[in-house]
Amino acid sequence: MTQGKRALLYSGLNQLASGKHSGEEKLKNALRTIQRAVLLCPDDPAAWAALMAACHTENTSCYLSGSAPCRQSLEHTLMSVVSMKVQNVEEIERPLAQSLEGWVLQQAVTGLMMAGQLDQAEALCTQVLSVSPEHPAVMLSLRQVQCQRLLLSGPEPVLPEVVLEELNKAVILNPTNLGAWHWLADVYRSQGLLVQAVMAYRQSLQLASQLGVHSYQVASLLRLALLALGPCMVDIPGNDWKDLVMEATTEVLKLGSFPVAHLFQALLQFVNKMTSRETRRLLERLVYTTSQDFPVTVGQVASWYLLRQLHAKNDQELIDVLLQHAKQKGDQRLLVFHSLLTSSSS
Repeated sequence: MTQGKRALLYSGLNQLASGKHSGEEKLKNALRTIQRAVLLCPDDPAAWAALMAACHTENTSCYLSGSAPCRQSLEHTLMSVVSMKVQNVEEIERPLAQSLEGWVLQQAVTGLMMAGQLDQAEALCTQVLSVSPEHPAVMLSLRQVQCQRLLLSGPEPVLPEVVLEELNKAVILNPTNLGAWHWLADVYRSQGLLVQAVMAYRQSLQLASQLGVHSYQVASLLRLALLALGPCMVDIPGNDWKDLVMEATTEVLKLGSFPVAHLFQALLQFVNKMTSRETRRLLERLVYTTSQDFPVTVGQVASWYLLRQLHAKNDQELIDVLLQHAKQKGDQRLLVFHSLLTSSSS
């Protein structure tokens, strides 16, 4: 591959890492760039793996926005292409190519799980394990599929302790899989085992620090803060969870400027002293930001809590300012929320 062609692939990967999908950028997005890279380098397995990741990002964006994903059922095809291309790489690149093949398998399973195709995902894992029965990554994927099936078996399923132990063993066998620790923490949280979830997030944070993976350090801290914020929002007595929110958000802000961390701190202040001037100041800083790169969701969530605070203080002048700002931003949900608050208080 020439440097120019490789640069195109790297450009697509950078767009992918920054979250540029077709829902936000119709012309300059990761999928279009990586498609061009595949056309120029059809024998490069990394390009096909990147295409798989771009399709997964597009589908995830559709799920989050509530629209139907338009790039489904590509997992088997793209995985087969990568497996075929891996066979043709030079011997010196073979270990890296095999690692890529393993990643593609996990990505395929994840895509099938997101689409609700659990039978196909389990069959894919079982097929690989029939050839490599001791493959820890595939065993982890199989356990994730089986766990998902159990979690969907009822409205509030309780996982047996023996199942939780098997899940923990599967993650331990993949100690450097940072995403697996996040997944395990989410499972613990779904079962109400918050202390175990905290331990899993702290394990992922420790590993991310050791490996120097900045993105997972940030993700682990933000997930830890969000986990701790839950008990605070339902007013569980004590300061342990509040202290944990401040600890995690303070640490993540040492790594960079992250609006979500500021949002969590503002929500904690809302819980502690809803009608205080400091609460309003923290929320307004997020709502009325002029930054073009500021996450829309953060601003919207902050506006909902700011509206609640202003209603509690009956500050009609500032409510009108906030509603006018929402109209300019096209935030219809805040206007609906205002109507609900007004009708419930009348």
